[in-house]
Amino acid sequence: MDAQFQIAIDEQFISPICEFTYNWCLNCGVDRDDATKFTIALSELVTDIILFAYPKESNAHFDISFRHTLSNVEIIVSEVGEPFDPDRHRYNADKMKEEGDFEGAGFRLIRRFCDEFVFVNKGKEGKEFHLSKEIDVQSIDMMIERSRAEKPEEPTAEEIEKPGLQAENFNYPQVTPYDAEDIAKLIYRTYKYTYTKEELYYPKKIEETLLGKEKLGVIARNDDGLAVGYFAVLKKTDSNIAEVGEAVVSPNYRKRGIMSKMMKRLIELAREQKLAGLYGKAVTNHPVSQKVNHKYDFISTALMLADTRNVVFGGFDSDYPQSVSVVIDFLPLFTPNKATVYLPAKYRDILAETFTELDIPVEVKKGAKFKLAKKSDIDLSINYSDSTSLLVVNKYGPDFVAVLSDMITSLKEQEDLHAIFLDLPLQNAATPQQFNKIKDLGFIYSGLTPLFHEQAHYLRLQKIYTELDLDLIEVYSQFGKKIKKLIADEYH
Repeated sequence: MDAQFQIAIDEQFISPICEFTYNWCLNCGVDRDDATKFTIALSELVTDIILFAYPKESNAHFDISFRHTLSNVEIIVSEVGEPFDPDRHRYNADKMKEEGDFEGAGFRLIRRFCDEFVFVNKGKEGKEFHLSKEIDVQSIDMMIERSRAEKPEEPTAEEIEKPGLQAENFNYPQVTPYDAEDIAKLIYRTYKYTYTKEELYYPKKIEETLLGKEKLGVIARNDDGLAVGYFAVLKKTDSNIAEVGEAVVSPNYRKRGIMSKMMKRLIELAREQKLAGLYGKAVTNHPVSQKVNHKYDFISTALMLADTRNVVFGGFDSDYPQSVSVVIDFLPLFTPNKATVYLPAKYRDILAETFTELDIPVEVKKGAKFKLAKKSDIDLSINYSDSTSLLVVNKYGPDFVAVLSDMITSLKEQEDLHAIFLDLPLQNAATPQQFNKIKDLGFIYSGLTPLFHEQAHYLRLQKIYTELDLDLIEVYSQFGKKIKKLIADEYH
């Protein structure tokens, strides 16, 4: 359960906020001791905001957002009170002992009771505080071992394998919540415990996402009803496209064309639901997923370096020595309306060529007049498990460079930060000029992210904080290799 609240500046709301936070943490799977500490951390922050952020405003308010995944909970507190620099309020133990001065003790407590605490100064747009706590997910091995005696014994591979069946002998219905347990069993039989998305081992988690219509999927079954394949896309919350994010075929049924049938069926369903496009983030430590995407006319549009930690894939070499980079492959499902785009001169040719490869109609304009917004608007999301962050620019204000610089400085305090990705709106006439102003911030090219936010096209840049051997990054398509060469030249 995720939630968002707008809170008035009034001390009477501190107690109900804490009560909700504690119970929310428990419902998300946080143990009682960690839930208590996390609630105390938020209480300390909220109290400081209510008492000190708005000294002359009685009708002010601030926002609290609660988000969770299977592996962590995150609370984002946003306020637009008086300017504040936490570096000027560091806790000093000697000063506390000698003078009784506890300045900075609150922030020290918050950092101690959170796994990650990030302060982000957004200029005129205010400030954000990101508090994160990892969930101690019980070992799936132990959970299954403990419950094995209570469950029917699973059939062996020999018992379920039917070597004569080919792709056309299977059924490919759309996934429903009733398929959740079969999907979890299929993931387990295929990958044991190596699949990166742990939530797919929990039928209830799968059921929740299907009931919430967050996924659109296909399941492959034989005439006996046995599930032998599963393929799903995950819908983006801020645009009418979806990510090809989950795919599995039972090892005993591979190389029979089942994956191809599921992909075709999935594309049909996506068109029926009027999705504008599908995209995949294909890993570059082996080219298999990229080959599958390009078989169905996906086009490589971007290369994201160090996007995810070193992950293990069943059946592939696990000794990959660096963070895994990914290629973004995109498939337009319909021809979008012709858009006017403003391309930075440095990347004008590669971006224009990418639009051509996608067959997406655009009109490229140069030197257009524009008016800046009163203040910059930049959305921030943090991927704690992969140690990456994504910044999405919605509006440019006169403070854009200063705000972006401050946000980057704040994010660098993350432990073991791997990469920051930055999306610039290509349908905003100010983008070429603002791009030129940030050339000293260390960003390099990543690629085009078509229709990624609010059905608009974006230029994705990247700032990398970990060393990579780009020779180990495998890119399958010819156009993808062209993108990689551009990025490699800049990276080195």
